[in-house]
Amino acid sequence: MNQWLELLLTGVVAGLVGSAVTYFFALKQDKEARRRDRTVSHLMEAYRNIEDAVERRQLTDEQLERLETSIAATFLMGSKDAAQKAKDMSIDSEEAKVDMLPLLQQLRKDLRRELGLESHDVEIKFLRLPRNKGKTT
Repeated sequence: MNQWLELLLTGVVAGLVGSAVTYFFALKQDKEARRRDRTVSHLMEAYRNIEDAVERRQLTDEQLERLETSIAATFLMGSKDAAQKAKDMSIDSEEAKVDMLPLLQQLRKDLRRELGLESHDVEIKFLRLPRNKGKTT
């Protein structure tokens, strides 16, 4: 009887320990997935906002605000290389010679790596169509 009780307790304890370990690993994995989702979301928005501002003759106040917010998000959530390129771009903006392309290329590289996509270095081209300012057809 004593041996049977010992086996039962051993099995219960092992089951509880196994369940606890599995639970904590699942929590860690879930936390990492949520962090990754937040990072990707912020960097995707930053990429879109910066891309929207590239090669425009005149930026609206809204575009400028989104651009500033995106640079801040890159400093906060981006890789070290992306943050350095954002810093370089910020310094260049003080001299009125802003080149946003290096930052966009770095964000693309970081996002593709984070999403598990094939990396590439295809030159980024921007489609800029003329706007019909107030005209209706």
